[in-house]
Amino acid sequence: MLTSILRTVVPALWGSLIGWLLSVAPVLEPLRELLLSQADVLVPILGAVIIAAWYALWRWLEPLLPAWLVRAVLGSAKTPAYEGKHEA
Repeated sequence: MLTSILRTVVPALWGSLIGWLLSVAPVLEPLRELLLSQADVLVPILGAVIIAAWYALWRWLEPLLPAWLVRAVLGSAKTPAYEGKHEA
C-alpha cells in the first residue's frame, strides 16, 4: 500500500513543482494577464496535464533508468502490488 501511495504523491509533487516553475518563468510574462483572467479554469486543468505528462514520461522511461532515479522521480522503484480482496 505504501508503494502505491508514494507512486501517486511523489509524481504529483514533481508535477506541482514544474507547474509552479512555469508560473514564475519570464517567458510567460507576455501572457500573464490572459492567464490570470482565466486562472479559475486553467490552473486545475494545466496542473492535471502537467502531472499526468510527468508521470507518463517517467513510466515510459522507467525500464531504461537506474533504480535510484526511478525512486527520485516516481517515489519507488517497485511496482505496487495489491493482495487479498483486490484479486479478480
